[in-house]
Amino acid sequence: MKRTTILCFIVMLLSALPAFAEADHDRPVSIGEMPAAAREFIARHFPEAKVALAKMERDFPDVSYEVIFTIGVKLEFDGGGEWTKVSCKYSPMPEGIVPEPLEMKSAELYPGVPVIEIERERREIELKLANGMELTFSPDGRLLDIDD
Repeated sequence: MKRTTILCFIVMLLSALPAFAEADHDRPVSIGEMPAAAREFIARHFPEAKVALAKMERDFPDVSYEVIFTIGVKLEFDGGGEWTKVSCKYSPMPEGIVPEPLEMKSAELYPGVPVIEIERERREIELKLANGMELTFSPDGRLLDIDD
């Protein structure tokens, strides 16, 4: 009886493997296939930028999108099209992406040092500066940490 139960469990696990293997994959997409919020963000902040690659990433059960422009800008969006990361290492960060209180605090602490990356998570927003410093803020704009 014990062997039968173990054997059934192993068979069930093996039969589920193809479903999980199929669930994790990336595929190229056009900007038109992305959620409306992502399309609007791209049109507003990068209207002239040429797309080098846009892809949808499936990591069961989550879906995300990534866009890389020929100017070296990389964008990441969640499944609903809300941006999660904007990386502008080779070109200036467009105005309006970094929330004003965070931009002001960054300029106060490090005058003249541009923000090259912003990453938004559920409980924090992280700014990476051109001088290598990383500033972590709460969603309401309080400075939580500075790291180099």
